[in-house]
Amino acid sequence: MTPKVTTAPIGDLAADLAVSERQLRNLFTAGIGLSPKHYARITRLRQVLAAAGNTPWSDVAHTSGYYDQSHLSADFRSLMGVAPTAYFRGDIPAPTPCQTLSRF
Repeated sequence: MTPKVTTAPIGDLAADLAVSERQLRNLFTAGIGLSPKHYARITRLRQVLAAAGNTPWSDVAHTSGYYDQSHLSADFRSLMGVAPTAYFRGDIPAPTPCQTLSRF
């Protein structure tokens, strides 16, 4: 199983880098294309994908930094569009094209 990775709160990271939280968010979003928190969610989900297999979901949740198994399932469903068990069964939603965001 992959080792548990801990992440620092955004405020702590900003302080370590001697920038404001807003500046960190803006710089990160401009450079990466995602907010730091969204990037952290994706990174944690990648840990779940790497650790899944014959390992109990509660253990995967713990080693990936989730509070509990239901937190893992909710985050997985939010990002992937299906529950973890459905995803690993191959029951994934059909791809949809990206849509341009328009602001009025």
